[in-house]
Amino acid sequence: MKKNRYDVVVIGGGAAALYLCALLKGRSVAVLEASDRVGKKLLATGNGKCNLTNVNCSASAYNDSRVSDYLAAYGPAETMHDFEAMGLALRRIEDRIYPYSECASTVSDVLRSAAQRNGVDIRCLHVAENIIRHGKTFTVQGTATADGKKTSFGMDCYCVVVACGSAASAGRDSLGLFRGTGHTVRPFVPSLAPLRTDRESVKGLSGVRVKCSLSLGERKESGEVLFKDNGISGIATFNISAEFARGRAEKGDTVLVDFMPDRTEEEIVRFIAATGGNAVSALRGMFHSRVAERIATRAQRDFAGNADALNLAKTIKNYPITVTGLSDASQAQVMSGGLSLGEFDGHLCSLLCDGLFAAGETLDVDGLCGGYNLQWAWTSAHAVAEGIAEKFS
Repeated sequence: MKKNRYDVVVIGGGAAALYLCALLKGRSVAVLEASDRVGKKLLATGNGKCNLTNVNCSASAYNDSRVSDYLAAYGPAETMHDFEAMGLALRRIEDRIYPYSECASTVSDVLRSAAQRNGVDIRCLHVAENIIRHGKTFTVQGTATADGKKTSFGMDCYCVVVACGSAASAGRDSLGLFRGTGHTVRPFVPSLAPLRTDRESVKGLSGVRVKCSLSLGERKESGEVLFKDNGISGIATFNISAEFARGRAEKGDTVLVDFMPDRTEEEIVRFIAATGGNAVSALRGMFHSRVAERIATRAQRDFAGNADALNLAKTIKNYPITVTGLSDASQAQVMSGGLSLGEFDGHLCSLLCDGLFAAGETLDVDGLCGGYNLQWAWTSAHAVAEGIAEKFS
């Protein structure tokens, strides 16, 4: 018969949960994972390379400035030290830190091994559905699946950690578990996701990738943009999408594409003039043929058919795309929303329900691309580990 009483029950088996289990020592811990294996979303991060953190990680990359206090206590340097202590070799590429293997499965293997050394009981296909408080203890209730059959379970513990994240990338929305606790919840919205746009602006460009910059008001992002049938994707797009997820932009706003961010308008005009031929035909020596065609078409439309060198340069530097919405959660890397950070203490223990902790994406903290969201997973897990240690001290 399986044990049903633990010091700590961790709901969710993602990055934050596994890191927490690697850090928790001397405690009986159970992990409840709804899917058939832990760390599934972790395997897909960084296109499978797993960008663990960013050496320049700061609160400016997140939606909540209060993250700075947690990062000051446990940031990239501490994370790298602890990962190496677990046996994970690291590699730095510019400001980003990856496993030396550049393979996310290596990170998953190291974390699972650390959890196993700590005696953690990992139970997959266990869906937590309810948390009941009994004075200073809790019971976590749910449904387990084995051999195609579902059975109910109840697990007693002193501390509960909700770390099952959000519905991003086929994950699970965990906020229902806080029903009745009084916590403030901001509904999840897809972030770091492709943007849906007007079709005319991207007509004929599906599958084309360009290095460019995107601007939305005062916000500017540079990097690769991938055009799709009904929108745009890529790292620059993902970071711009955070403006919509965080409520600082809305449907109908215009994103401006600068197809030549390293050239001024005047330099582009001189280049086109130097070709000595038709201004529109000069575009084919500058861009992918479909991009050249789209720029020429837009310039002719916006400048009453006068697509001379100056008007083409203006279009190249400020190509407008109207945003019609965000892609759905299945295409998002993370979700913006969750539980208010202000309702948890410095160890991410609930101020409204003592002994109930939250980590990772369950909290209303989301960062930009570049290792920031995984750093929050590691930082929040460490805060919880210290809080649990205090509970049992």
